[in-house]
Amino acid sequence: MRRDLAIDGPSGSGKTSVGIRVAAELGLMLVDSGLLYRVFTAAYVEQFPSDRCPRSDRLSGILERCISYEPGGTVLFGGCVLQLSLHDPKVDDLVSPVSAVPQVRAAVNRELRRIASFQDVVMVGRDIGTTVLSEAFLKVFITADPDVRARRRVAQLKRQGILVDYDTVLANMKERDTIDSSREDSPLRCTDEHIRLDNSPDGSDGVVQTILSEYRRRLEHAV
Repeated sequence: MRRDLAIDGPSGSGKTSVGIRVAAELGLMLVDSGLLYRVFTAAYVEQFPSDRCPRSDRLSGILERCISYEPGGTVLFGGCVLQLSLHDPKVDDLVSPVSAVPQVRAAVNRELRRIASFQDVVMVGRDIGTTVLSEAFLKVFITADPDVRARRRVAQLKRQGILVDYDTVLANMKERDTIDSSREDSPLRCTDEHIRLDNSPDGSDGVVQTILSEYRRRLEHAV
């Protein structure tokens, strides 16, 4: 029986940080699906830096190159690591519209399912429990207040040497929420099968422990 753990939630909710800790505790591989979408987006930005929105004719050429998720979280594009930071503000601006393209989602989902076919994983994203791993052993949906999420993203970028304006980050995050939750192809949503957890307070110990307790409880009762 598969024992995959799917963690969904909006940008900046802290789901990746939670996923890293949960995966380490359970001895499972952590797969951050957002990195794959960011690689496609960064590749687009590198080639067409002046575009303010993705063009389908230009995306088709990028989709011809293969992506692969390596152990440790490195994502290769055409066998190479991209020079542009995956968290560059230009990538932030385009990642949601690029992710909404069905052909991009299909390419990413193929790679995600390939990884999960070899081992149980903790997979983080926006449609993991609903689309990618619809039969996951445990599904979690992590939320957080938009103000908290924006401040976390500003701090994250600052640690990477990227200075951004808080109001700009907040506006970008709200726009991404709208795009992610309203797209036709596998939108961001919390289902009845998800355990919904609020990760707004500083620190995520409570969220991590709740997930671990529920996962282990289900293991005890698994047939």
